[in-house]
Amino acid sequence: MSKFRKLGAGLLGIGLLAGLILPQSASAQTLERIKKADTIKLGFIDRAAPYSYLGADGKPSGYAIEVCQVVVDAIKFKLAQPALKVSYVALKAEDAEETVSQGGVDLLCTATVETLKRRERMSYSIPVVSGGIGVLLRGDAAQSLRDVLSGKPARSGPVWRGTTNGGLSNHTYAVRGGTVTEAWVREQTRRLGVTVNAITVDDYGKGIELVRARQADAFFGERALLKDYVQRNKLSGEVLVLERRFAAEPLALAMGRNEDDLRLLVDGALSRLLKSPDFATLYERHFGPLDEASRLIYTGFALP
Repeated sequence: MSKFRKLGAGLLGIGLLAGLILPQSASAQTLERIKKADTIKLGFIDRAAPYSYLGADGKPSGYAIEVCQVVVDAIKFKLAQPALKVSYVALKAEDAEETVSQGGVDLLCTATVETLKRRERMSYSIPVVSGGIGVLLRGDAAQSLRDVLSGKPARSGPVWRGTTNGGLSNHTYAVRGGTVTEAWVREQTRRLGVTVNAITVDDYGKGIELVRARQADAFFGERALLKDYVQRNKLSGEVLVLERRFAAEPLALAMGRNEDDLRLLVDGALSRLLKSPDFATLYERHFGPLDEASRLIYTGFALP
């Protein structure tokens, strides 16, 4: 029995899927399409570990993939189709929003940031992970840069959040283009009036290689993705991810806009998962121990 099946069976065993039989409504088009096709299409972004990626066996893996499997089990239960087929569709990050909004996949199984702009085209589930912007530096980065990016007073001036330079000018920063993190970095530099050379890249590997090659002083990105990349590629010591989170970013699963029935079903399954004893095991498999403060955050994401 796969780990997905074990998790699904555990959830069924403790009654987490009870009560998911919901009244039908006129907005059930995606559920109706899934039922007729006997297949649910799950999109995912590769190389977005630990959220989603292709494993060594060529199969989709990651935290969000496992979370989506719980949703799939709820949909099977709702539609009374236990043999419902699951089709995974690998997407490029830059194409994911268009594919979801056009109905190319039924659910995006990579946790992403919900924004007002994205909500014009997609709907989002309740948050499934508490993310945030982090920064990666070389292990031999100047202590002054390390201090100021850690939020400590710089020797040459005050910190980022209340200064005209904060020790952050005349540096080169890399960031993945077209992301919420890029917008945040550019807003910070505009607000502070600092001179910063910002390089955009199309994936995390390229950004981190710029830092390793000393072509960038730092790489800003989703902190969990930075940490996972360093660990997977055994780069500890050569580069490091600072403990500081510059901004909190609740991440969620995306689906087509105005899909009320599907969203209600997804949120019901996720709420039960987040409140269940099984959640800590799933979380720890991808992020490490779930402390009490984090447990309360995830319980708070769940709807009553």
